[in-house]
Amino acid sequence: MAEPSDAIVPILQRIQADVAETKRELGRKIDGATAVLAQHSEKLESIEGYLTYQLGITGRTVADIEAFKAEVAAIKKRVDALET
Repeated sequence: MAEPSDAIVPILQRIQADVAETKRELGRKIDGATAVLAQHSEKLESIEGYLTYQLGITGRTVADIEAFKAEVAAIKKRVDALET
């Protein structure tokens, strides 16, 4: 008479092999995703640097424009005073 383990052991071995293959495949996918994430992080850091630089220049330009407006207003007052 056949033992129950004779039927169960091959099934368990196949399950174990499938689980091992799934773990290997998942590990490869995680490694790939980690590499892509590292590349994207580098790109985002570069973009952040460019944005910070650009925002600094924009802020300086806005300040310069405000200073020019103040100077123009002062010059207009002088000219108006001279004309009267």
